[in-house]
Amino acid sequence: MDYALPAAVFLGIPVFMLLMFKSNIGIMFLAACTGIVLLGSLDQAVVTAAGSVVPGEGEAYVRLAVVVAAMCFAGFIFRGKVKGTMLPLNAIICLLLSLTLWLTLPAVTGVSWLTDGSTTEPWQQLNDFETLIIASGFLLSLISILLTRPHEKHKKSKH
Repeated sequence: MDYALPAAVFLGIPVFMLLMFKSNIGIMFLAACTGIVLLGSLDQAVVTAAGSVVPGEGEAYVRLAVVVAAMCFAGFIFRGKVKGTMLPLNAIICLLLSLTLWLTLPAVTGVSWLTDGSTTEPWQQLNDFETLIIASGFLLSLISILLTRPHEKHKKSKH
């Protein structure tokens, strides 16, 4: 049960964006990493004020929302970019993105259902490979972005 909610959120969102919108998951991976970095520069007063709306763990959910919103926004902006041959690569990036979020977000957000799962044996074993997982996701994301063809402009007809 410790894995159901993180899997639904961290794997479900990228898979949904890939299957429904054909979003480039490489862009979403980089946006999620940017959101994680952004958490370090958020003003504590802003997080506290926004977190006061939600009782209990409001600040933790504000931090989680920053990362998820950045990821979803990038996925929505770059929708329709993945064609059939790029699906396997983006599926692998989906898995690496979900593992990256599962490994990094408990420490930076403090959401209880994430921190509870971070005490389990599989999480601790995967945490030993955190750098490898993030680096692999970053590399495959860059490859995915480089292989994505830019939008072609339609040529005007002379007739």
